[in-house]
Amino acid sequence: MSNLIPILMYHSIDDNSKNSVKIKSFTKQMTLMKKLGYKSINLCELEEYKNCNKKVFVVTFDDGYESIYKNALPILKKFNFNGTCFIVYNSIDKYNTWDKNINNFKKMKIMNEDQINQWIKCGNEIGSHTLDHYDLLKLNENDSTDQIAKSRKKINTKFNITIKSFSYPYGHFNFKIKKIVKQFYKFSVTTKRSRYKINKFSDFEIPRIPINNNTNLVKFFLKIKTFYEDIKFTN
Repeated sequence: MSNLIPILMYHSIDDNSKNSVKIKSFTKQMTLMKKLGYKSINLCELEEYKNCNKKVFVVTFDDGYESIYKNALPILKKFNFNGTCFIVYNSIDKYNTWDKNINNFKKMKIMNEDQINQWIKCGNEIGSHTLDHYDLLKLNENDSTDQIAKSRKKINTKFNITIKSFSYPYGHFNFKIKKIVKQFYKFSVTTKRSRYKINKFSDFEIPRIPINNNTNLVKFFLKIKTFYEDIKFTN
């Protein structure tokens, strides 16, 4: 029985951005997962698969870029896979304003309401990435609570769903932030690196495997099947 679940962390899947995973690379990665006999699950299903014999993995996307809908979704559907996308509620149908001050900033479109509805309709999960993608550690407790709780309420109302999953913006959190998240969600993902090991990690500090534009297929395989990522975990 395998008790290691690879939880992959992507942002955008796009050939027109240097920081994005290329469409061909993503296709090869999903092809490999299929060949290795993996079944994909949404993050909200993690509890059901913690003690099963199946080889499962989770595909997560932070920010909710339109490229996920246009480029990743058809590939996921081809392999009968699904994914969990964490959206920034106030940026629906807008762009990545939180990246404006970084070097080589590239304006990237965020999914609109109809695209998010289609994403859900295809059996994929939506999670929260807060209202505005602020660094929660830089906010007071009331504002942090608003970002965490109101995003859940607004997403639930707009899309007629009940979301269970949360992603910390920039991977930043502390004990207080985690305590707030626990009140409203069942799972939250971090940017800490490791495969998910049953009974080792808290459901509110779930590590992920970062997949970037420079992750070739050999490196991808090592990240999935060996301790390559596990030894990079830091508390």
